[in-house]
Amino acid sequence: MTSQPRAVVQTPPLECLNVPRGVSDCACKALEPTFPLSRDPSVVGRKKQLAALSSSEVSIREASVVPQDGRRMKDLQVECSPIVVRSVHDNVSTISERLVLLAEIDGVHVGFCVSFPGPQDSDPLFIQIVAVAPNAQRRGVGLTLLTKAAEREPLRDIALATQKINVAAREMNGKFANSIGASLQQVNLGTYRDSDLGIQRGMGYRSWVIQRLPVEP
Repeated sequence: MTSQPRAVVQTPPLECLNVPRGVSDCACKALEPTFPLSRDPSVVGRKKQLAALSSSEVSIREASVVPQDGRRMKDLQVECSPIVVRSVHDNVSTISERLVLLAEIDGVHVGFCVSFPGPQDSDPLFIQIVAVAPNAQRRGVGLTLLTKAAEREPLRDIALATQKINVAAREMNGKFANSIGASLQQVNLGTYRDSDLGIQRGMGYRSWVIQRLPVEP
Protein backbone atom coordinates (compact mmCIF):
# COMPACT_ATOMS: atom_id res chain seq x y z
CA MET A 1 0.00 0.00 0.00
CA THR A 2 1.40 3.39 -0.97
CA SER A 3 0.87 6.53 1.06
CA GLN A 4 -1.10 9.41 -0.40
CA PRO A 5 0.94 12.46 -1.52
CA ARG A 6 0.69 15.50 0.70
CA ALA A 7 -1.25 17.54 -1.82
CA VAL A 8 -4.70 18.95 -2.13
CA VAL A 9 -6.87 16.43 -3.95
CA GLN A 10 -10.56 16.30 -4.70
CA THR A 11 -12.70 14.16 -2.46
CA PRO A 12 -13.67 11.07 -4.46
CA PRO A 13 -17.36 10.46 -5.12
CA LEU A 14 -19.16 7.91 -2.97
CA GLU A 15 -19.32 5.49 -5.87
CA CYS A 16 -15.83 5.11 -7.29
CA LEU A 17 -14.59 2.85 -10.03
CA ASN A 18 -13.18 0.38 -7.52
CA VAL A 19 -16.36 0.26 -5.46
CA PRO A 20 -19.10 -2.16 -6.61
CA ARG A 21 -22.03 -0.32 -8.13
CA GLY A 22 -24.59 0.72 -5.58
CA VAL A 23 -22.18 0.35 -2.63
CA SER A 24 -21.09 3.48 -0.82
CA ASP A 25 -17.44 3.70 0.19
CA CYS A 26 -18.53 5.70 3.21
CA ALA A 27 -20.89 2.91 4.23
CA CYS A 28 -17.98 0.47 4.10
CA LYS A 29 -15.77 2.75 6.21
CA ALA A 30 -18.54 3.22 8.74
CA LEU A 31 -18.53 -0.53 9.42
CA GLU A 32 -14.80 -0.79 10.04
CA PRO A 33 -14.07 -1.86 13.63
CA THR A 34 -12.61 0.62 16.06
CA PHE A 35 -9.33 0.01 17.88
CA PRO A 36 -8.52 -1.34 20.30
CA LEU A 37 -10.96 -4.12 19.41
CA SER A 38 -11.62 -4.74 23.10
CA ARG A 39 -13.51 -1.43 23.16
CA ASP A 40 -15.54 -2.03 20.01
CA PRO A 41 -19.13 -2.85 21.12
CA SER A 42 -19.71 -4.94 17.99
CA VAL A 43 -16.62 -7.06 18.62
CA VAL A 44 -17.45 -7.51 22.31
CA GLY A 45 -21.03 -8.47 21.50
CA ARG A 46 -19.89 -10.95 18.88
CA LYS A 47 -17.59 -12.72 21.35
CA LYS A 48 -20.58 -13.26 23.61
CA GLN A 49 -22.62 -14.63 20.71
CA LEU A 50 -19.88 -17.07 19.72
CA ALA A 51 -19.48 -18.25 23.30
CA ALA A 52 -23.23 -18.95 23.52
CA LEU A 53 -23.69 -20.86 20.26
CA SER A 54 -26.29 -23.60 20.51
CA SER A 55 -26.08 -27.08 19.00
CA SER A 56 -28.18 -25.99 16.02
CA GLU A 57 -27.05 -27.08 12.58
CA VAL A 58 -25.10 -24.73 10.34
CA SER A 59 -26.88 -22.92 7.51
CA ILE A 60 -25.15 -21.64 4.37
CA ARG A 61 -26.09 -18.63 2.27
CA GLU A 62 -24.49 -16.69 -0.55
CA ALA A 63 -23.04 -13.37 0.59
CA SER A 64 -24.67 -10.23 -0.79
CA VAL A 65 -22.74 -7.30 -2.25
CA VAL A 66 -23.36 -5.11 0.79
CA PRO A 67 -21.06 -3.60 3.43
CA GLN A 68 -22.67 -5.69 6.18
CA ASP A 69 -21.49 -8.95 4.62
CA GLY A 70 -18.09 -7.38 3.96
CA ARG A 71 -17.88 -6.70 7.69
CA ARG A 72 -18.94 -10.27 8.49
CA MET A 73 -16.04 -11.50 6.39
CA LYS A 74 -13.69 -9.16 8.25
CA ASP A 75 -14.91 -10.42 11.64
CA LEU A 76 -13.96 -13.94 10.58
CA GLN A 77 -10.64 -12.87 9.07
CA VAL A 78 -9.69 -11.31 12.41
CA GLU A 79 -10.65 -14.49 14.26
CA CYS A 80 -9.07 -16.97 11.84
CA SER A 81 -5.34 -16.26 11.81
CA PRO A 82 -3.27 -16.50 9.60
CA ILE A 83 -5.92 -15.47 7.06
CA VAL A 84 -5.18 -11.99 5.75
CA VAL A 85 -7.44 -9.33 7.25
CA ARG A 86 -8.88 -7.04 4.59
CA SER A 87 -10.95 -3.89 4.69
CA VAL A 88 -14.73 -4.04 4.51
CA HIS A 89 -14.47 -2.33 1.13
CA ASP A 90 -12.07 -4.98 -0.23
CA ASN A 91 -14.28 -7.75 1.07
CA VAL A 92 -17.31 -6.30 -0.68
CA SER A 93 -15.25 -6.19 -3.88
CA THR A 94 -14.42 -9.88 -3.39
CA ILE A 95 -18.11 -10.69 -2.96
CA SER A 96 -18.84 -8.92 -6.24
CA GLU A 97 -16.16 -10.91 -8.11
CA ARG A 98 -16.21 -14.34 -6.45
CA LEU A 99 -18.67 -16.77 -4.92
CA VAL A 100 -18.57 -16.08 -1.20
CA LEU A 101 -20.59 -18.40 1.00
CA LEU A 102 -21.32 -17.48 4.61
CA ALA A 103 -21.95 -20.10 7.28
CA GLU A 104 -24.26 -19.19 10.16
CA ILE A 105 -25.41 -20.82 13.38
CA ASP A 106 -28.28 -19.19 15.26
CA GLY A 107 -27.94 -16.25 12.86
CA VAL A 108 -24.31 -15.72 13.87
CA HIS A 109 -21.69 -15.81 11.10
CA VAL A 110 -19.20 -18.55 11.93
CA GLY A 111 -17.40 -19.23 8.64
CA PHE A 112 -16.98 -18.30 5.01
CA CYS A 113 -15.64 -19.75 1.77
CA VAL A 114 -14.33 -17.97 -1.34
CA SER A 115 -14.33 -19.82 -4.66
CA PHE A 116 -14.58 -19.28 -8.40
CA PRO A 117 -14.50 -21.43 -11.55
CA GLY A 118 -11.66 -21.04 -14.04
CA PRO A 119 -12.59 -19.33 -17.33
CA GLN A 120 -12.38 -22.50 -19.44
CA ASP A 121 -14.78 -25.43 -19.08
CA SER A 122 -11.78 -27.68 -18.48
CA ASP A 123 -10.48 -25.49 -15.63
CA PRO A 124 -11.11 -26.52 -12.02
CA LEU A 125 -13.15 -24.79 -9.38
CA PHE A 126 -10.64 -22.84 -7.28
CA ILE A 127 -11.27 -22.80 -3.53
CA GLN A 128 -9.27 -19.84 -2.24
CA ILE A 129 -10.32 -19.59 1.40
CA VAL A 130 -12.21 -21.68 3.93
CA ALA A 131 -12.39 -20.03 7.35
CA VAL A 132 -14.21 -21.18 10.48
CA ALA A 133 -14.33 -19.33 13.79
CA PRO A 134 -12.59 -21.28 16.58
CA ASN A 135 -15.80 -21.51 18.62
CA ALA A 136 -17.54 -23.25 15.73
CA GLN A 137 -14.83 -25.69 14.71
CA ARG A 138 -15.31 -29.48 14.83
CA ARG A 139 -18.97 -29.03 13.91
CA GLY A 140 -18.68 -29.75 10.19
CA VAL A 141 -18.82 -26.09 9.16
CA GLY A 142 -15.79 -26.24 6.86
CA LEU A 143 -16.95 -29.45 5.23
CA THR A 144 -20.41 -27.99 4.65
CA LEU A 145 -18.94 -24.87 3.05
CA LEU A 146 -16.80 -26.97 0.71
CA THR A 147 -19.76 -29.14 -0.22
CA LYS A 148 -22.00 -26.19 -1.02
CA ALA A 149 -19.29 -24.51 -3.11
CA ALA A 150 -18.67 -27.73 -5.04
CA GLU A 151 -22.38 -28.16 -5.76
CA ARG A 152 -22.28 -24.95 -7.82
CA GLU A 153 -19.82 -26.56 -10.27
CA PRO A 154 -20.59 -30.31 -10.27
CA LEU A 155 -18.58 -31.12 -13.41
CA ARG A 156 -15.29 -29.46 -12.48
CA ASP A 157 -12.31 -30.77 -10.56
CA ILE A 158 -11.45 -28.73 -7.48
CA ALA A 159 -8.09 -27.04 -6.89
CA LEU A 160 -6.91 -25.64 -3.57
CA ALA A 161 -3.82 -25.15 -1.44
CA THR A 162 -2.94 -25.72 2.21
CA GLN A 163 0.10 -24.88 4.29
CA LYS A 164 2.23 -27.84 5.29
CA ILE A 165 1.73 -27.10 8.97
CA ASN A 166 -2.07 -27.03 8.64
CA VAL A 167 -2.73 -30.73 9.15
CA ALA A 168 -6.38 -30.13 10.05
CA ALA A 169 -7.06 -28.49 6.67
CA ARG A 170 -5.38 -31.36 4.86
CA GLU A 171 -7.51 -33.88 6.74
CA MET A 172 -10.69 -31.91 6.04
CA ASN A 173 -9.89 -31.80 2.32
CA GLY A 174 -9.37 -35.56 2.29
CA LYS A 175 -12.66 -36.12 4.12
CA PHE A 176 -14.41 -33.79 1.69
CA ALA A 177 -12.97 -35.62 -1.35
CA ASN A 178 -14.19 -38.93 0.06
CA SER A 179 -17.64 -37.49 0.73
CA ILE A 180 -18.14 -36.65 -2.96
CA GLY A 181 -16.56 -39.87 -4.25
CA ALA A 182 -13.42 -38.15 -5.53
CA SER A 183 -9.69 -38.43 -4.89
CA LEU A 184 -7.32 -35.87 -3.41
CA GLN A 185 -3.91 -35.65 -5.09
CA GLN A 186 -0.97 -33.33 -4.53
CA VAL A 187 0.27 -31.45 -7.60
CA ASN A 188 3.34 -29.32 -8.16
CA LEU A 189 3.16 -25.64 -7.30
CA GLY A 190 2.89 -23.86 -10.61
CA THR A 191 0.33 -26.30 -11.99
CA TYR A 192 -2.17 -23.53 -11.25
CA ARG A 193 -1.51 -19.83 -10.92
CA ASP A 194 -0.77 -18.70 -7.37
CA SER A 195 -3.33 -15.91 -7.77
CA ASP A 196 -6.03 -18.45 -8.64
CA LEU A 197 -5.20 -20.46 -5.54
CA GLY A 198 -5.00 -17.28 -3.46
CA ILE A 199 -1.49 -18.00 -2.14
CA GLN A 200 1.98 -16.48 -1.99
CA ARG A 201 5.15 -18.49 -2.57
CA GLY A 202 7.57 -19.02 0.27
CA MET A 203 4.89 -19.59 2.90
CA GLY A 204 4.92 -23.38 2.90
CA TYR A 205 1.94 -24.08 0.68
CA ARG A 206 1.14 -27.34 -1.05
CA SER A 207 -1.17 -27.48 -4.04
CA TRP A 208 -3.90 -30.10 -4.36
CA VAL A 209 -6.51 -31.19 -6.86
CA ILE A 210 -9.67 -33.12 -6.10
CA GLN A 211 -10.41 -35.18 -9.18
CA ARG A 212 -14.03 -36.01 -9.74
CA LEU A 213 -15.13 -39.09 -11.57
CA PRO A 214 -16.62 -38.54 -15.04
CA VAL A 215 -20.39 -38.31 -15.05
CA GLU A 216 -21.93 -41.33 -16.79
CA PRO A 217 -24.25 -40.50 -19.73
